[in-house]
Amino acid sequence: MLRPIQTKRTSAQPSLGQSIRLLFVCMLCLPGLLLAQDPNISRLAEELQSSNLSIRRKAAIALGRASYPQSVNMLRAALSTEQNISIRLEIVRALRHIVFQRFPGFPEALRALGAASDDEVETNELVRLRASEALWEGAKKDLLNPVPFLLRNLSDESQRLRLSAVQMLHKLGTPQALDPLGRAAIDKNQSDTVRLKAIEAIGAIALSDPGPVGRAIAENNRRTTQLLGQPPLVGLGSLERRHEQQIRYLSIVVRDPANSSTLILRAVKSIGQVKDKSAIAALQEIINTHSNQAVRKQATRVLSHVLARQYE
Repeated sequence: MLRPIQTKRTSAQPSLGQSIRLLFVCMLCLPGLLLAQDPNISRLAEELQSSNLSIRRKAAIALGRASYPQSVNMLRAALSTEQNISIRLEIVRALRHIVFQRFPGFPEALRALGAASDDEVETNELVRLRASEALWEGAKKDLLNPVPFLLRNLSDESQRLRLSAVQMLHKLGTPQALDPLGRAAIDKNQSDTVRLKAIEAIGAIALSDPGPVGRAIAENNRRTTQLLGQPPLVGLGSLERRHEQQIRYLSIVVRDPANSSTLILRAVKSIGQVKDKSAIAALQEIINTHSNQAVRKQATRVLSHVLARQYE
């Protein structure tokens, strides 16, 4: 009796399970393939290289509104080669829109804006300023830490950018903003205008400081929790002498006889704005030792206000 011949399944013929898995992988990859081959995006990339300014401007706007990851790469590449300032500004606005809307690729857009705000990369002052403003808006949405790029902008060749950095640090008003402001205030390579604004900002920002008693409690807490093998209940920020740091930077300005009277008088006023008892000792030192009579009078007036506030 003849038996039917049973053929073995060869490796060239996938099983049903393998076919389903292959189909699933293709479905996952399909959106990326479609995005990479999108003809409209490719056409916009070509239009960014057009000799017509109007076409390049419209292409930059359209890429900023298109929520495709490759839009950022195209805009970034165009920003490095575009010669026309108005188009570079339009590209910065497009990157800002991508960040603001959190479109796909917005982290790369932030990096592109960071490069555009750097005077070693971008030569035009207005483009750097607009890129810095876009980064500041991203910082307000907690998309990045603004201190590093603001610290870099304090050494920008443009005074306008340096003043803008001081103003943004003032608005930030965090403990991390204090050191860049302090360094700008005592930096003699800065113009008096920038230094004056930094001195004003140091006195104006309100920083929390637990004082000697609060720091002692925080230190005891951290020591006890460490012995118990538990995480501390208070952070290292509770140990920082923030008000004393404000007074220290301002006192450096006052003690330097090479500084202008405008800077010194503003520093004395800022010392009085720091709501801490360490301001009393600093003001008394100025009254007793400073050679300028106008500065001594200013320190006397400020000290009277500080002492009055202690008894309110």
